[in-house]
Amino acid sequence: MAVHTALQPPVAMGATLVAVRPWRWTDPVLFGTALFALLMLASPSLLGDPDSHWHVAVGRLIWDGGAVPWTDPFSHTVLGDPWIAKEWLSQLLLFAAHRAGGWTGVVLVTGAALGLLFTLLFAWLERRLRITAAMTLALLTALFLAPHFLARPHVFAFLPLFLWVRGLVDALDERRAPSPWLLLVIVLWANLHGSFTFAYPLAALLALEAVLTAPTGRHLGTIIRWGAFGLAALLAGCLTPYGVHSLLVTFTVFGSGESLPYINEWQPIGWTMLGFLSVGLAVALSGALLAGGWRNAIRIAAIGLLAAMTIRHSRFLDVFALVVPLLVAVPLATRFPELGAETPTDRERWEWPKRLAILLLAATGLVAAFVRGPEPGPKVTPREALAAAREAGLRGPVYNSYDYGGFLIAEGVPTFIDGRTDQLYLGGFISGLFGAVGKAEHQPFFDFIDRYRVTWAIVPSKGKEQAHFAAMPAWRLIHRDGTAAVYAKERLRGSLD
Repeated sequence: MAVHTALQPPVAMGATLVAVRPWRWTDPVLFGTALFALLMLASPSLLGDPDSHWHVAVGRLIWDGGAVPWTDPFSHTVLGDPWIAKEWLSQLLLFAAHRAGGWTGVVLVTGAALGLLFTLLFAWLERRLRITAAMTLALLTALFLAPHFLARPHVFAFLPLFLWVRGLVDALDERRAPSPWLLLVIVLWANLHGSFTFAYPLAALLALEAVLTAPTGRHLGTIIRWGAFGLAALLAGCLTPYGVHSLLVTFTVFGSGESLPYINEWQPIGWTMLGFLSVGLAVALSGALLAGGWRNAIRIAAIGLLAAMTIRHSRFLDVFALVVPLLVAVPLATRFPELGAETPTDRERWEWPKRLAILLLAATGLVAAFVRGPEPGPKVTPREALAAAREAGLRGPVYNSYDYGGFLIAEGVPTFIDGRTDQLYLGGFISGLFGAVGKAEHQPFFDFIDRYRVTWAIVPSKGKEQAHFAAMPAWRLIHRDGTAAVYAKERLRGSLD
């Protein structure tokens, strides 16, 4: 049994010292393992996104070809257009998991990544706050992240985001420059997910706090140290197979902005439960930090900025959820000592029951994953419809619903559109398509798809797309089930390419 009798040396926060409790692994691992077990019990929900299919397919393409792609290889509408697999390392991980264990392997690696993230998050919080406060913040983080608990590359980006901000906050609180080891975090992040570019504005905000709170006479040295680190981090972000292009693709997404209005995760969060909760939490925590004086001004501004970004685009809820607890932990413990880390208590006697619980939860998660044998649901996997199309011998360019693009890529069918709209289907394509789909008149829709010589279609069995095809005599219904419908243009039958 591990027994600790004293707190570790304190962390500096302004003029106050905040005690940091020694590392004790059982509570954080118990928290992370419990989350892993819950995710495995609900494992099909991790496969509810249509993009999971094409991310695995990209990983397979990279593995088989031994190189990353520079142009689109999957569609028939924008085939050959510039496109980079900026999440190539995550896609290789997903492919390796799928190859080793099918979709069960995919959910296991996804659950393991999330379990590790929350183990480390809880460990960091518990060393600075009393266990009830640490657990509250960790549970709120899990609640905010839950809508994005999906088998997609962004799940692997959560960990480097946490490590990056944790490293910067530790440097601030300990009045030192960021560790050079954080540059490796940026390299990893840049190869896992395109969100690594958010590391730079976050670092700039915290660098500003470092300068403003530096002791008299040390401002210039602080500027030089943090500035040099920032420049090195910028260069580290280019250490990918795509070099500087990994950085520049962010400007494609936000510079154009064409696809953002049509993608759910880029919609405003609205006044949902999470919307109210995020705003309320931002206000409450900002108020608590405000009581600590001007030294917390930058962190208050950062919380407000992240809350505003979240309200504007729900995708930023991930950043809000992971960054805010790291920003507030030490200031809260400074201002409210009763929230600070406890000295060891008789909770130590529960160490062995906790270790047993960890083993049981891990076993439960593994058994649940293999017993359930999760598969993507029919909403994003219209297997029967595609099988019917192949049996009917349909061939030529397809029109597919947006949510079916990932599945068709995985099945080797060139797509009309799919989830790679951050770089492709721009220049009026996606806005023109969704504008035509949304019209009551049928002809604008067919005028649009006729440009691409579409000869058959696979669409949801209910909805505007299906209504367009059903209204046109030139399109014959081949198959319809509770999920999808297949239509073929008359006099165009043969073998499906």
